Amino acid sequence: MILEDALVQADAFLATWLPRTEGEGVADVLFGDYKPTGKLSFSWPRSMAQIRIHKGDPNYNLLFPYGFGLTYQ
Repeated sequence: MILEDALVQADAFLATWLPRTEGEGVADVLFGDYKPTGKLSFSWPRSMAQIRIHKGDPNYNLLFPYGFGLTYQ
């Protein structure tokens, strides 16, 4: 997903994959009942031209680098 244009309009962004029965947990985060934690296990591209880019490659200016994320205490 290429998100840069949408992110400038958002106050926050939460990526959840295939929540199925865990949808209640996602709702808990959205309504502030639970503090989210997570780090990306991949790099998130800024554009389609960056789909096969790796750390150290020229023009490595990704939207979110590998390991990006937040932990709330």
